[in-house]
Amino acid sequence: MEDSKLYLGIDYGGNAVKLGLVDAFGQLSGRTSRPTVDLLDKASCRAFAADVADFVHGMGIYSSELGGIGFAIPGIIKDGSYTTPNVKADWPLVFDSVAHAFGKQGVAIVNDANAAALGELWMGAGSHANSALLVTIGSGLGAGLVVDGHVVAGGNGAAGEIGHITVVPGGRPCKCGRSGCIERYASARGIVQTFREMSSSGKLDETLFTDFEPANDTDALAVFRAAHKGDPRAKEAFAEMADKLGYVLAQVACVIDPDIILLGGGLTAAADLYLNDLRAAYRTYALAACVETDIRCATLLGDAGVIGAARFAMQEAPRDSAQRDWLDPDFGL
Repeated sequence: MEDSKLYLGIDYGGNAVKLGLVDAFGQLSGRTSRPTVDLLDKASCRAFAADVADFVHGMGIYSSELGGIGFAIPGIIKDGSYTTPNVKADWPLVFDSVAHAFGKQGVAIVNDANAAALGELWMGAGSHANSALLVTIGSGLGAGLVVDGHVVAGGNGAAGEIGHITVVPGGRPCKCGRSGCIERYASARGIVQTFREMSSSGKLDETLFTDFEPANDTDALAVFRAAHKGDPRAKEAFAEMADKLGYVLAQVACVIDPDIILLGGGLTAAADLYLNDLRAAYRTYALAACVETDIRCATLLGDAGVIGAARFAMQEAPRDSAQRDWLDPDFGL
């Protein structure tokens, strides 16, 4: 029987929360966004849930018409525990508040990169494929993996954490506590650091340097502009990113062998500066059986997480009862 209900996708990011209603055909019929705020007590969680409900009801949708709620969060999910270092929230309280606002038993919870990968495989650049690895390149580096239309989270919830693959043993310190992670080279932060290192290396022709200088540690836009003006520091930064990321993706392909590798995140806006080099580096390092794997930019952009979260809710709907019971008398709403 055809599913006529709409599903709510919530993509909770470090800077913004995106909301959207998606039907069973993957069509996004409404969207909005809110600034991210700390959700650490009942009052803030109830206010957030009420705001979400106002959006849905404002679209003319009754709670009974909502088939489910998918909630994407930026971190590791395992056995009811949530590690989200970039977002401050009491997640069980948040989830219960949102579920209660719609009279649901629970919400379907998924990592945000996995949600974006699911969205892209369903309705985006990977819609022709059976499996996809979505690499998100922003201030950091992450990835989501979907196989046969379903998210692969891993035994510890860490599947897709490719940003912490060591690419330079003893290299740049990483926030994870180790050093030399690919995230420290193939990300906005990594590009800026390489640019600055090249500025004082004495290896480049300083007469070709431009006036563009990053304003902060993640200001890749300044490096992007410098590259388009022919600044050798910027060209070197993007070349190093392409080479190291191509190497890591070649190793990852040996393990998961996806049909397609997709690139998402803010740095895809600069793909003209590194995509061809990345493909070439991948082919150089890849196993012969994987060398022809397609690497391309994602197409859903900011909607991928919302669509993927909603899709995850569709898939998880029969297992809503596994979520914490929103009628728990100790919850005290």
